[in-house]
Amino acid sequence: MATPFRKVVKVLLEKDCDFKIGVREGRVLELRPEGYLVFWEPWTNSDTGQCHESTASVIAYDAIVTENNFGSLKIIRRPLAKPVDPEQVRRSARLPIEIARQRFRKQFVFAIQDMLDRGLLKPIRDDFCANIIPIVANGKQRYQEYLAAQSIRESKRGGAKAQKTKREIERSVEFHHGFKNGQTMWKWYWQWQSDGDAGLFDKYRNCGNYKRHDDATDAFIVRVLNTLWDQERPSVKSLVESVQAALGAENERRNRLPVPTGKLKKVGYDYILSVIKENAPLDHKIRKHGWEKAYKDLHTLGTGIETSRALQCVQIDEYTVDLFVLMESTDLFDHLPASIKQILQLDGEARRVTLSAAIDVHTRCFLALQIVPEGIESPLRQTLEMIYTDKNPIADAANAKFGWPMGGAPESTLLDRGAGYITDDAYDVLASLGITNFGAPAGKPWLKPYIERVFKTIHSDLLLRFSGRAFSNVVERGENDPAERASLTLEAFLIWLVRWTVDAYHTKKHSALNMSPAQAWKIATNECEPRSLTSDEMREALGLRLRRKLSRGGLRVSHIDYQADALMEKFLGSNAEYFEILRWNGDIGTIGVRCDDSDWTTVPARDEMWIGKTDTDLREWLRNRPEEDEDEVIARRDFINDANKESFRLKQLMGLISLPKTPPELAKDVERFMRHANTAERRHAAGPYRGLLEGIDDGSKFHAALQVLGTASDHVDLDGDINDLDEDSME
Repeated sequence: MATPFRKVVKVLLEKDCDFKIGVREGRVLELRPEGYLVFWEPWTNSDTGQCHESTASVIAYDAIVTENNFGSLKIIRRPLAKPVDPEQVRRSARLPIEIARQRFRKQFVFAIQDMLDRGLLKPIRDDFCANIIPIVANGKQRYQEYLAAQSIRESKRGGAKAQKTKREIERSVEFHHGFKNGQTMWKWYWQWQSDGDAGLFDKYRNCGNYKRHDDATDAFIVRVLNTLWDQERPSVKSLVESVQAALGAENERRNRLPVPTGKLKKVGYDYILSVIKENAPLDHKIRKHGWEKAYKDLHTLGTGIETSRALQCVQIDEYTVDLFVLMESTDLFDHLPASIKQILQLDGEARRVTLSAAIDVHTRCFLALQIVPEGIESPLRQTLEMIYTDKNPIADAANAKFGWPMGGAPESTLLDRGAGYITDDAYDVLASLGITNFGAPAGKPWLKPYIERVFKTIHSDLLLRFSGRAFSNVVERGENDPAERASLTLEAFLIWLVRWTVDAYHTKKHSALNMSPAQAWKIATNECEPRSLTSDEMREALGLRLRRKLSRGGLRVSHIDYQADALMEKFLGSNAEYFEILRWNGDIGTIGVRCDDSDWTTVPARDEMWIGKTDTDLREWLRNRPEEDEDEVIARRDFINDANKESFRLKQLMGLISLPKTPPELAKDVERFMRHANTAERRHAAGPYRGLLEGIDDGSKFHAALQVLGTASDHVDLDGDINDLDEDSME
């Protein structure tokens, strides 16, 4: 009975097996329970130059399996296997053309053997020479039958062929007429009898392994090329002409010497190109295009970014589309605020728009894809918000066949070091969301290859289908005016962009995934469900700050009333008139509220229909609201006019209507209102201060005093004596 959970040991080596791991060679002495007992030959560390002596040690079975999995284990000799002749070329090292030539010979050898079996040929050289015609005829017939059989068995291939197929290589095998000689057929047959199929291989692999020119010519060519390589990027044709001219001048100089020396051989285009590739491919690239361009084109990428789950790494970048779009205001933008319409520049002109995109490295799915208006300084906030939110309503609005469920909380992001992504606001948002940020230096697109590659896919798979392309340069553009040829409105472009993302890109098989991005997302999310954040966390990181006045009904924000007990307590117990509000478009069912720098309080919407809804739902509700009925407007207008007329008539009958002032009466009232005003202008016009009765006689003083005291003629007789005044009058 088998023991449960018994570990299965995979044995790859046997006793007396010679093998090699890296630069170390060893021989298995015996197999032990804990592993192989290995005798290690002396070896030298190529990195440090340190020499190690021979030793014996035990290496575990799993360690050998691991080395085999990584391809570093090489078998030199097995004790039970046939010894390998070191001078013999292994079948795996043979070129396709070598194998094709061997099979050509093999069919002729089979034809000879068939003739020998039927008695039509004797195994002597002279008989081979005498029957060369039937041998060649039978051999060619067998070879044609072999090619026909290969053609039938070969699987069909679609698309362009980058290399010749095996059948094409075999059909291209042609020998010189010497193979029609009896001596040649005799040699082929007995080589096959002696060494089997390996004896039918010729020395074709050694063809061309000789130098066409001497070392002096090669050195001279390299010296000339070293003076011609620069960032002016000369063509190979100009390099060939320069080298040939220099060779001609050098040969003339050598011929004029007192003792003429040997001339250098002339070279052609192909040979100079081979010298360039052989001697200095990297140096040539650097000196021709500059170090930055050479590094961008020739550096090795390595394994790249390794991920094990969705949203482990997200790459974000911007891309200005190579297509002019008509910036017209359509029904889609009717309910947008005027400020946003102004930012979008919906003036009907044809412009190129900039996209901000986010792609998941593990599944290659789009997590965000939206246009970036020119007025937005940092688009990162809006792009991150789209990564977290549900995009299925966007796909539904575009009439897409499939949904757009790709979203969640990313663990890390890789951003460009552009001006829009290195702001304090961007760093604060990333820190609030708990995202690890990796900043890629500008001008090094290979550090974020996934997002760069998908922009190229957008261009080649979507934009090329519509008119209005901007083209990359003036030569390609020609007489084409992209602004005049623009045919897509901004709304139509957005709809096609969403449909392409959901129905074309996510559903197409990706060569790196060996499946579509949508399938990769489904598998990844089934294995590890993406995490999400609460509405409070999203509101704190991405919320919009507003100020609103608190009333007995609560707070009104964007057509929605918010009310809670805590808010009513603040209304009754706080002197604050305005409250600070934090609103997130992804969940408008609740808002954050605070006053006097207190803690944030979550307040729900008074109407439960908005609980769990988004700003998109609100915009859709506003869009679907019934418009004002013209008859209703006219009826209310007539009511107001009729009520005002009847009210005026009734007030006239009761004398309650005061007539309007005439212009002279109105001017007189203005003068009265200004009469007693004391201004600097009036004090200056009045001059210096004088006493009340200064500069008048006694009688005048008496009359002036009476005026000041406010006495009337019914209290005193101005012609009588002053003594007639009683005390009350004097008072």
